[in-house]
Amino acid sequence: MRTYQTRITVSPKQEKLLSGYAALYGKVERTLFSETIDKSIKPESVKSAYLIRFGITARQFNAVCRNLKGKVDSIKELRKSHIKERADSINRLTKAVSKLEERIRNIRYSRSKGHQAVTDKKFTSLKFSLHQKKRRLHSLSLKQQRHISDQKSGKVRLCFGSKRLFNAQHHLDKNDYQSHDEWKADWDASRNNQFYVLGSKDETSGCQGCQITANEHGFEAKLRLPDAIISDSKHITIPISLAYGDKVIRQALAQKQAISYRFVRDTKGWRVFISTAAIENPVETSPALGAIGVDINEHHLAVTETDRFGNPIGSISISLSTYGKSSQQSKALIGDAIKSLMAFVQGKGKPVVVEQLDFKKKKSNLEGESAKRARQLSSFAYHHILSVIKARCFDTGVECIERNPAYTSVIGRCKFMNRYGLSSHQAAACSIARRGLNLSERPNRHDSLASLLPALDRNEHVLSFWRKVAASKAVHVALSLLSKTQSCRLRKPSAVMPSRNDMAGISCHASQNYCSSGALQV
Repeated sequence: MRTYQTRITVSPKQEKLLSGYAALYGKVERTLFSETIDKSIKPESVKSAYLIRFGITARQFNAVCRNLKGKVDSIKELRKSHIKERADSINRLTKAVSKLEERIRNIRYSRSKGHQAVTDKKFTSLKFSLHQKKRRLHSLSLKQQRHISDQKSGKVRLCFGSKRLFNAQHHLDKNDYQSHDEWKADWDASRNNQFYVLGSKDETSGCQGCQITANEHGFEAKLRLPDAIISDSKHITIPISLAYGDKVIRQALAQKQAISYRFVRDTKGWRVFISTAAIENPVETSPALGAIGVDINEHHLAVTETDRFGNPIGSISISLSTYGKSSQQSKALIGDAIKSLMAFVQGKGKPVVVEQLDFKKKKSNLEGESAKRARQLSSFAYHHILSVIKARCFDTGVECIERNPAYTSVIGRCKFMNRYGLSSHQAAACSIARRGLNLSERPNRHDSLASLLPALDRNEHVLSFWRKVAASKAVHVALSLLSKTQSCRLRKPSAVMPSRNDMAGISCHASQNYCSSGALQV
């Protein structure tokens, strides 16, 4: 699914009609929730009555019903993950509270024997930390009990207009409101600021409620109004000009795809969001040429290109740090970084290989981290980065392969970092690319680290061996020293590799940073 947005210019009369449409839509949605879903009744059972009661068409009711059911399903699905993550947080907090209580008891015992143990300032800080952790533990326990109870009963809690704005009425001064009437105006506006028009491929122009036609200046939308707010005509005509997605929408119209619309009013006026199914391009890449591995990190993207044998022939690092940035700034930075990535990928005919990582558990485990580290992990938009990579690969006909991330960093540092003069992250990207090609991950017994590696049991899976390597303190120390050396200066390969031809027929060394086009990568 692809969604494109733009601002629209409307006359005062059209503004009044759009506002009336949004107000009626919001009223129908809230009423439908309270009278059906909140009482465990199917919304479709009241369709006929609602058409007469609110003066709307059948398609407009379907749009309200589809949108509302999507919100409810989202809440139920998120509640499952919240319960699981909160249970982990409660367990960790309980352990942290027990350790702090034991430490405070030991300090008090030492002081009773005449020993200082810690300074008064540190002791006060420990007691304050214990108090705050107990408060957070109590708050999480209450939320967990409520969510578990709601899940068992099937109850859905949905606040139209946002809970934050609702609670602002109790603290008017802190939220810059002069009176309750001023807050009420904002509250009504937030509950009645949008409406959704559902499309279908069986309908004219992909949508009966909003028929769009293309012209030389862009598009022209013919919006069907609800019967309850019709004055002169059933339709209003709105010109639409898309800065992005013009070609996609024209293709969707030509192929008779479903097109849905969402009209949203903000402080600057009205915007329209146009959604349609993404048009699939034929895949133009092949693993037989090699692969391009991408290691997504908190501060940058490490990218390594390999040939069909898994040998690295090009590496780049693309800066990408969302720490301290707003959501819009993060989106812009991610877009620029993925644009640079796709510029590196284009023309090589090789698939992109990424990891299937789950940062939800890691983000929920921030109790033992420093404040700065916790903020960095919280701002790391891994899933958004991955979704943009997949979308751009889909648009450009590049295959995007996802692989299990287990021990790719350890494998990269042990096998490829020192040998090919790569950074630790670029070596991990090389390991990811090789995993996408289904190549061997057995250790290199001729490497400088061979004497430190544990014995390889051929009856076990190779990942069992790398698990032992990851747990080895001797290997960890050796790899740390290698990483520091690599970050200080560019290293040459530890072994002389025979020269060969890359996929473009250009003679080059196996460790040289040449891509298949023969251009040096920096």
